[in-house]
Amino acid sequence: MALAPAIVATIAQRLAEHAGLELPAWVVEARATARIELLDCSPDAYVALIDSARGTSELSELIEAVRVGESRLFRHRSQIEVLASVVAPALRARGRRTVRVWSAGCAAGEEPYTLAVVLSRALPDCAISILATDVSADALARAETATYPRAALQHVPEPYRDRFLSDGDSIRVAPEIAALVRFERANLLDGAAPRGCDLVWCRNVLIYFTASARRRVIDRLVGAAVPGGFVFVGYSESLRDVAELEGMRANDTVYYVRRGSDPAPRPRPPTLPVPVPVSDRPSAPIVVPDDRTPPPIMFSHKPPADDTIDLRGHPVAARVTAELSARLAQPGLRSLAIDLDGADLLDDDLAPVLRRARAAARTAGIALVVRATRAGARRWLARHNLDEEVG
Repeated sequence: MALAPAIVATIAQRLAEHAGLELPAWVVEARATARIELLDCSPDAYVALIDSARGTSELSELIEAVRVGESRLFRHRSQIEVLASVVAPALRARGRRTVRVWSAGCAAGEEPYTLAVVLSRALPDCAISILATDVSADALARAETATYPRAALQHVPEPYRDRFLSDGDSIRVAPEIAALVRFERANLLDGAAPRGCDLVWCRNVLIYFTASARRRVIDRLVGAAVPGGFVFVGYSESLRDVAELEGMRANDTVYYVRRGSDPAPRPRPPTLPVPVPVSDRPSAPIVVPDDRTPPPIMFSHKPPADDTIDLRGHPVAARVTAELSARLAQPGLRSLAIDLDGADLLDDDLAPVLRRARAAARTAGIALVVRATRAGARRWLARHNLDEEVG
């Protein structure tokens, strides 16, 4: 079933008004189509339902359906290394006895448990307190079990694996680590935000908010951090224009420090360069990996029957999402190919983007094929179980 653009736009507007979510049209269409088919109603009737007082629960179900909740333990390893080698020593040098952390948009708990594992080992004499929040009740219910498939352990570095217990086909976070994390359901737009946090962790969330909602969320994140507190966001997100924050860089990781009194100088980490303010670099303007302006995504000028997106350089997931959304929304599109051979580096974040694109294309009756002839690109597809439809 293909939804009319006006229907998709109306549903997207309701999601923005209710939860501040800014989503690609094809994601909204794919998830709304699934709900419409499940309820066995017409698109017009569905819009009328979510516009009515009795449709509040259905709107919540739709938000669950479109919610971006993919995560894993020790995701984006370079940021975790900065946490252990830069942030933890800085907190230790400041004489912190209690470290407060906010994990915002925590999904099923992988990120706050990762933070608990790393910080408890790096700061054994500190009391670690982590508040983890998410809008999804289902995700939080899974998070509170502190249990994940055994395959999740492959992402955990060997030195930290003793913080997980074997449980048949699953692993469980060790009880003393799980006890450091407290879960609460909260919408980043209107839920209660903590104060006095030494670390605020909110990755791959901001890109799904509208511009006005994003500004409100950023204000909450900044307000939660103490002066000198650390703020981390996703690779495809940037806070460089936020006056209250100072951008810092260690190797290929950019993070932020709230401006204000800093009780102690940042120490030289053992394996990473001394963090340098992004604005103080003496050479050309800093280009931030994964959050930089990448080489443009090139389009081959083929007939609409066989449209092609050529990914080149280091494609960023958010930009690829935007390009796919625009291309899949083109009237009369019958097929679309995504060529990976020109990409020098493919991040794991691209995998869910391609999965959602396939689902949306299938719903819209568009033949979508991923092209890859290079061995590296094919290995990446196989690792993410995306090689079944490779052209």
